[in-house]
Amino acid sequence: MITRRWNESDEAKSSYVKELFSALASRYNVMTDLWTLGLHRLWKRQAMELCALRPGERVLDVATGTGDLAFLEEAAVGPDGKVVGVDSCAAMLAVARGRHLGGVDFQEGDAMDLRFPDASFDVVTISFGLRNVADRGRALREFRRVLRPGGRLMVLDFSRPNSKVLTLLHDVLYFVLMPALGWAVAWHRDAHHYTSDSIRTWLSRDGLTETMRDSGFVDARYVSLSSGFATVHFGLRAPADSTEAELMPSAATDSAIRSSSSAAGLPGSTGLQNV
Repeated sequence: MITRRWNESDEAKSSYVKELFSALASRYNVMTDLWTLGLHRLWKRQAMELCALRPGERVLDVATGTGDLAFLEEAAVGPDGKVVGVDSCAAMLAVARGRHLGGVDFQEGDAMDLRFPDASFDVVTISFGLRNVADRGRALREFRRVLRPGGRLMVLDFSRPNSKVLTLLHDVLYFVLMPALGWAVAWHRDAHHYTSDSIRTWLSRDGLTETMRDSGFVDARYVSLSSGFATVHFGLRAPADSTEAELMPSAATDSAIRSSSSAAGLPGSTGLQNV
């Protein structure tokens, strides 16, 4: 039984999260389907459409878990691209490797201390994982470091709807029903408490946008999904000499994101918010 609390210190949280997900790895996919009513699959597909990956790109998926997003990314970048999935939990990576025989390179690693050279990737992604990182600012700075100049970051996670009615539904789902389901499915005393608490204390959309900016990302913006139950954030690593002309790829990325969203006809999405 895991007895350490996740809110004692950064070190305690990192250790707690690793042990918790090790204990839940074999049931994680079923639990996530139940906890999100299957919507996490839709949100990940929408995030990939919005991210507009291109053939041949090098992608790092942090907190890759059982590999859902990494598999979508592998299909998008094609045989000339490269996808690396990193997670601190070996048990989750074992599930990911068992699900797929493709070319994703799954590695054990720490989001706050990535073992890659500077400017190694075109895109860094993290879905439903930044909440679990003890020092989010440090992790974001690492994401920026391993991105090439002009490279882009995508962060997908839960958020609170803007509507009061939907916020009430959100709170019932994640703070009442989720704990009950967590206990019934996971048979783990802390799993449901930790997940609900991490959602309750998670950054607001504007809060995460500001944290991304403070970590060195430019052109930070977001798209709300399913009426705000989830949000996908984007940011760019600017070139070292950030002149107006050199920042033009930012506008191109914005255009690609908008075009992808429109073409996909994504349900429950709102427009890009540059705040």
